[in-house]
Amino acid sequence: MCTALLLMCVFIFSSCKAGTITNTDSAQIQSPAAETTPAPKADRYIVIFEENEAFSDEISQRAAQHIDPYIKQAVKLMNTVREDAYTFEALQCDYDARKKARDTITDPLSLKMYDIMVQKAFDFEDCSFDSSFADGDLFNAAVTANDAVRLDYPYLLLYSDMVIKGNTYSLGYYLPGDWIDSLCHDREKVKNEVALFDRTVDRITEKMPENLTDWEKCMYFAFVIASAVEYDNEMETMDNSYQAYDALVKGKALCGGYALAFYYLCQQEGIACWYCIGEAPYELGYHAWNIVETTDGPIYIDVTWYDEEDITDSYRQGKTNYLFMTQEDYDYYEYAEKSRR
Repeated sequence: MCTALLLMCVFIFSSCKAGTITNTDSAQIQSPAAETTPAPKADRYIVIFEENEAFSDEISQRAAQHIDPYIKQAVKLMNTVREDAYTFEALQCDYDARKKARDTITDPLSLKMYDIMVQKAFDFEDCSFDSSFADGDLFNAAVTANDAVRLDYPYLLLYSDMVIKGNTYSLGYYLPGDWIDSLCHDREKVKNEVALFDRTVDRITEKMPENLTDWEKCMYFAFVIASAVEYDNEMETMDNSYQAYDALVKGKALCGGYALAFYYLCQQEGIACWYCIGEAPYELGYHAWNIVETTDGPIYIDVTWYDEEDITDSYRQGKTNYLFMTQEDYDYYEYAEKSRR
């Protein structure tokens, strides 16, 4: 009996050692997988889209269907940027309070024409000046007024400009993406395409991740544009390079479209931004880019060159890749500014 009892004790001890673990033991033992597999890192930036989202109208739905994939891509890109990559605090801007080209007009007739043209263009109404409107040099007055309108309200160039026929000077309307030699007489169609552009801009700002700093907002805008736009190597948009519509709606633009799209988006957030025209680095000719005014001085942003894939590696060297250039970076690349607005 003693021998049998001894064998039974040995069997019980061996079983516990071989793998029968008590509750106390299990709390002290971790599997190798738990030690080596880190918890997934949460994205710093998120964007939320409603499933089966209901839209107020068909134009808003068109805008969302077009731009949402690029918004998602932009936020994905933002999450690849190091947290300490860059930072700045932008100055806030009341765009309506900025000095206008109108303030430089001294001719009363030009001023009168300017005010009428701005009001009529925003309302999509007809506007015409001829000898019955006023005596004097109508040609120079009309050209002066129109040039000032173009500088003060580049938005209006989405769809309107002056048409000169003989001694009559009128506002002409065209579909966004077209130019003044392709007038559209269907005013409602013009309005709808302008609304599509507006809704697209609204959608981009509406879906912007929450609580972004100023530089993160600028990064988001730049990434949306870079994701949505293909540089127009065929120069199909050359006739109207003022078109942010081509960039954000058609997805194809020249540098002016890139820069104006960025300008419009900053404008929505009150970020002090300028649209600049001048000479590209390395004597490559006409170019457009942006300046953002910050508490530490100007920051230069060139979304076109950031996005362009066929620029040689030597042009793309450095930490900025043409986004968030300091004055030192800007001077190094030898940009030559001629005008800004």
